[in-house]
Amino acid sequence: MNNRPILPLTKTKLETVFDAISLLAIVSMIVYIAFEWHDLPERIPMHFNGSGEINRWGNKMSVIFPPMISLILYSGLTLLGRVPHVFNYPFPITADNALQQYENGRLFMTSLKTVITILFAFITWSVIRIAKEGNGDINLWILGIILLTLFGTIIFFIVRSYKLK
Repeated sequence: MNNRPILPLTKTKLETVFDAISLLAIVSMIVYIAFEWHDLPERIPMHFNGSGEINRWGNKMSVIFPPMISLILYSGLTLLGRVPHVFNYPFPITADNALQQYENGRLFMTSLKTVITILFAFITWSVIRIAKEGNGDINLWILGIILLTLFGTIIFFIVRSYKLK
């Protein structure tokens, strides 16, 4: 890793679009919570089992954790994306493959940020909806699609990394 070249990379349009979507998801969570805050009951769902049923309840303040976690993850992955030469790659990085691998790695981080913030936005929306209804289940179809997208993104970029080798 010490011999890896450090290259200046410019942000692509796709990365800019993904960052905008991520920030929009975070801002939407915050605005939605602020808008719904007065109508939220003191008891809200905190955890769901594998069937999407509530198995733990918490207080109203718990609803602020998903946007906080999203913002922390967004910030951390943004900072990490600035130093793709420190990423773990499945094979040696050379002067010949560094640019392609770094661009792929950075796009991977940006894509991951987007999927994660969308996942947390969905969880926030679901928790507030269920809390206001008094009971209910999380929509496993939407959650499943988001999780498939998350794992699909990881697999896609690993395969792409091997192809760019």
